[in-house]
This record gives sequence, structure tokens and C-alpha cells, in this order.
Amino acid sequence: MIVTTPDEWVALYNAIKEESSCSEEKHVFIYASAADADSVAALRILERLFKNDMIPHGWLPVSRYKEIEEDFDACYQPDEEAMRTAILINCGAAEDVRSFLNLQNRPNVRVVIVDSHRPICHANNIDSPEDCVAVLLDESEGLDKAEIPPASIDDHELDLDDDPDSGEDVEAGSDEEPDAQRQRLDGGTSGRQARRMEARRERQQREQFREVYYEQGVSYGKPAACMIFDLAALLGQETSHMLWLALVGLTDHMVHSRIHADKYKSYYNLYESHVQNMGHLDVATERPAAEDDGVTVANMAINCRILPQRDFRFGLLWEWSLYESMLYSPYVAARLQTYTEKGKTALELLLAKLGIPLQQAQSPYLLDMKPRYKAALPERLAQHAPAFRMADDGLKRCVNIIDVVHAATALLECGTKNETATPGAADHVDKFWRCYHALSWAHDQGELRKGLELAKRVQKALISDGGGVVQQKLFHNFRHFRIYDLSNHSINNQHLLSHPMALQRMAAFFQDQHFHHTNRRKPVVLIGPADASLRCLAVGYEATGRMQGNKLGHAFAAATEAVKAEAWHDLFDTTVIQISKHDVDRFKSELLRLATDLL
Repeated sequence: MIVTTPDEWVALYNAIKEESSCSEEKHVFIYASAADADSVAALRILERLFKNDMIPHGWLPVSRYKEIEEDFDACYQPDEEAMRTAILINCGAAEDVRSFLNLQNRPNVRVVIVDSHRPICHANNIDSPEDCVAVLLDESEGLDKAEIPPASIDDHELDLDDDPDSGEDVEAGSDEEPDAQRQRLDGGTSGRQARRMEARRERQQREQFREVYYEQGVSYGKPAACMIFDLAALLGQETSHMLWLALVGLTDHMVHSRIHADKYKSYYNLYESHVQNMGHLDVATERPAAEDDGVTVANMAINCRILPQRDFRFGLLWEWSLYESMLYSPYVAARLQTYTEKGKTALELLLAKLGIPLQQAQSPYLLDMKPRYKAALPERLAQHAPAFRMADDGLKRCVNIIDVVHAATALLECGTKNETATPGAADHVDKFWRCYHALSWAHDQGELRKGLELAKRVQKALISDGGGVVQQKLFHNFRHFRIYDLSNHSINNQHLLSHPMALQRMAAFFQDQHFHHTNRRKPVVLIGPADASLRCLAVGYEATGRMQGNKLGHAFAAATEAVKAEAWHDLFDTTVIQISKHDVDRFKSELLRLATDLL
């Protein structure tokens, strides 16, 4: 069931609330994707709603569908009578959850999906209030419910033609005259044939509808954090901290190229009124009174406000110097090739044209750079940056939020306490907790600062190692895409870059660099270095700016199946798979063969 209207959203929430009030047990459980900051932000907003309404609940960060299945098998028994609700954040929309969670044998379980992954599986579109699966959809994202192929009961039934004897048995002892009996049979046969043909036609139309829908490829809808904030607003429970988290989710999509600039602007305009009305982020703290006073005084010690700021697409500017921020920005590196000496010279030339002394540019931007240079930066960039192929896109972003997203992503992917550990060996639950605390305003236990430092290291690694790949020409250029294969190569910062989001950002950098070198933009297939278990992550990247979905996920599935490669497809993003290092060459060859038909 696709839930689209505000009334439906509120009714669903109130049903969960009412069921929970009948028991003190945790009948609501949340499975949150451990892959992105949007999921963490969405979880924090939903938790606050549940705490406000005293809804007992639990949650678990998950990195793949197998973990959800295993937890379901352990916790959800078929013979339970009490109604239970499972909420999936940024997972489940593109899958037939009835099948993989065996819901037909769990009639007491309702599944609510809040997921930005598209397309939505047609099996989740059963238009019935009694359906056990509900998918939240905001049609303002550009996808109407009518565009999603509906599931039909007879999708799972055999065609009438499969049972040639159906309805055609004649009672052996019939006393009818032969002519009358023949006339009755002829009329019945023609009626059955007409019904068969009509059923076949309808089924073919549904299949065509689905084929067109799924051929669009993988894309992304409204961020999960934004959808849950919208629910909070409908319930009249929105707060400035929830608004901040919703903006974190929105910015996460922008930073990782999951949203087109026009759609980002439309969402920004939507939330602008909220920012103006409730943008304060004051945090009450307690300070002890004078000695022997015996009281504690509440003090509004932290006074902040959410404000839009001009962002120059340099990344982590408030945490670095202007020079470092530009040097390690994928946006700048793709245009100036700052990973080379020639590119660094071009960067220094740009700074000179901006009228900023190198010493000032290399001073910490927030604390030491002189205000007059900061004030003049927007105007001078607008004047001189186009000559360096750095045009302003006209977007206003909150710079702090961008830095927070970089920090949160770094903690989620490589925030293990043991930095010498094998890539992928760290507990994703521990990483999720660190990110969870980092998004706790003013009570982050130092995790946000650690995440920012880690994000700076990831940014440096992205440009230094990514630039090295470009200089060494570790890629193959084909008609439909470019393949960057690092499966047999080691990179200096493998422990920082061997993760889905980091590889997707590297693939985006490769695509952008190629575009500004050749003026042609092609999809990118990036195969990362092998880990200790000889598995490689393969990432398919296509820029959202082309206004079409990413079809590489379908190509990955078809290629691995065709060559019987050892591969793992149960990650929440179908454009990211794991594949055995020994099968990489066969996988690439098959991918190339299938490209004409699938891309």
C-alpha cells in the first residue's frame, strides 16, 4: 500500500500509537540503514516523536537485507497475537518485503517503509487498507502513485490457459439432447476464451507498464529525514532540532549527488519558512550556583540559529584553510587537476586573481583569515572563477551542515576505533552509534569533532589517490561507460576509501574530471581494491543531472548471473555490489557485452 496523503500518514501513525498504548512491550521496532547520514537523521526525528507520545520502541542499524531477515526470524514468531510494527528506514522500498520477510506467515506484523530509494517495487503497491505493508511517498518528489505499477492478486495465479480442463468437464449422465448440449458447450467455450484473452491482455499491459517503470533505473526520492520531519509537522510536534536533522538528510542527498539541483532548490524553498519561524537551536545547560547556595541554575549557554550561507563547493571550508579546502575539493580538483604540480600552480594563480595572499589563504579560514578577504570572496569568485571553469550554481547551502554530513559519512564508513583494522571488519553498529551521537546537537560526546577530522583525511585521500588513478590511466574507455578497475592495485588510503559512499564520491570525481577534459559525460563503473577476504566493491555511478535513473544496477545483476560470478547483491543500493576478485575480469567482459542492450 502506497501512503501518500497527509491524512493517511497521520492515520497510520495514530494506529501505531493506539496499538502501543495497549501494552508496555516494545511492539514497534525500527531497522535503520547504516549506509548514510540521512538514515541516522531520520531515526533521531522518529525517536523523538515516539518519546513524545510514549511509544515503546527499539532499533537496530543494518547494513544488508540478510541482517533484517535474521532478526525477523529470531524475534517475530508466527503464532503471536499482538500486533507488531516494523519500520524500515532507507531500505525495503525496492524489494518485495512480503516475500523476503515471509509476511504471509506473520499476519500480526505490519511493515512501514520510509525509504528514498527508487523505483518502488510494484509488489508494495496493493491498494488496500488491510495490507500489511505501507510505503510512505511524498508525490511532490515528482513520482505519482499512479506511475507505480500496481500489484494484482492474479499476478500470482496461473493463467486460465494453464488448466485446459478447467470448466470443460461434461457430466457423464446428462439427459440433454446432443444439439442442445453442443450449443451450450460452444457458448461456454467462446465465453471462456474471451475471458482468457482479456485476462492475457491485462497481464501483458501490466508487464509492459512494469518494464517501462523499471527501465528508468535506480534513482532517489525525498530524503527519509525530510519525510519524517513532514510527519512531525503534520502532528504539530516539529522542533528546530528536528528541522536541523531534516536539513542534514537533505544535504546528505545533495553532497552525494542523489538529488538534482532543481529539486534541491524546491525542497530548500519548502523548508525556508520553517527556518525563519523556528531556526533557533538554543540548548539549555545547567551551571552550579555559588558555593553553599544549594541551587542549580538553567542557563541558555549555547545560542545558535539555522541560517543559509553561500557555499563555494570547496568542502570542509570552516574546518580548514581556504587553500586546503580548494586543494582537496573534488569540484576544484576535477577542473584544475590540483593533484598535479601544474594544478597546484593554477590554484595559486586563481588565489592571486582573487586578491588573497597565499599566506592568508593558508591560514585557518574561520579563525585567522582576515574578514576583508572573506567578505570579498563571493564577488571575486563570481568574477574570476568562470575562467577556471568554476561557475557558481546559484545554490545557497548551510556550510556547517555540509561539514556535518561529511563528518557523519566518515564515521559511518570508517569510524572504527581501531584504525588498523581490516577494511569492512569493524562493527557497523558501533560506527552507527558514533554517527548517532555526532548528530546530537551540543551533546555529541566529541564525536562530531572526531568525524570532522576523519572527513578531512577522507577528502585528502580522495583527491591524492583518485588523482593518482587518473594520472596512471587505470581505466578503460568504452562507448557506454568507463571502467576504473582497482582490484589488482593497492592505494595508499585503502582503509579510508574502500567503502560504498567513498567509492561513489570517487566515481563522481572521475566522471566530473573526464567531463571537463573531454566535454563528454559517461556513466562510471568503479571496482575497488580487494579486501582481506578477496572481495571487491563494484560501484555504478551516473550523475543525477542527466535527469534519468542509474541503469548500472540492472547491468551488474545480469552480468554476474550470466558468468556465474560469486557476487553479493543484498546491499540496500542496487548500484553497489560485492564481487569476488577472481571473477572481476569475466564480470567486466560480460558487462561490456551487455552494455548495448541494458544501458
